[in-house]
Amino acid sequence: MSPQRRATGPTTAEGKAVSSRNALRHGLTAEPSAGSVAAWFNIILDIPAGAFEEPSSSDPLREATLRLAVAEVRYHRALHALCAHAMAPKSARQAANKVHTEMRTALDHREAVSGGAPPDLATLDYIDKMLEQLEPLAAEAERDRRLQERYLGEARSERRKALRAWCELNALEHQNSRNELKIPPNEH
Repeated sequence: MSPQRRATGPTTAEGKAVSSRNALRHGLTAEPSAGSVAAWFNIILDIPAGAFEEPSSSDPLREATLRLAVAEVRYHRALHALCAHAMAPKSARQAANKVHTEMRTALDHREAVSGGAPPDLATLDYIDKMLEQLEPLAAEAERDRRLQERYLGEARSERRKALRAWCELNALEHQNSRNELKIPPNEH
């Protein structure tokens, strides 16, 4: 059996149930809020603050603007998630930091009390138990970071494509502006 044939995702009902909840864990694949999209839509079209326009795809430029606004919201949401997740109180990174701090405090206290004598069996058992707690937390924190970086990369790519499409449409709309300004094509 080829590797492509084997890599088809979860096959058991339990595995499929777990996989279906993956996107709910962080919300990065959820639809962006209408308010955020509307704000970016108006910013991109340079609409003054008092003249708010509802996002629409009534013409090709507005459709490209709407696509760019959605891409901007997703990009900024993914960027924020990547930066803020490590500091979130219940994140794996914070749990790993807490275990590490507890272990360091206990070791520093043991060193101060023992006066440099070799560690006893109880101290070594304590270190072993703390490391057993720390390893899965560090692995989970790394998985979370990689996942968020992947979503950020996808959002960045979507944003780049939407921006390119918007610029092409916007350039077509203003293609005679160089002639109106009487700027020779070679000068900037």
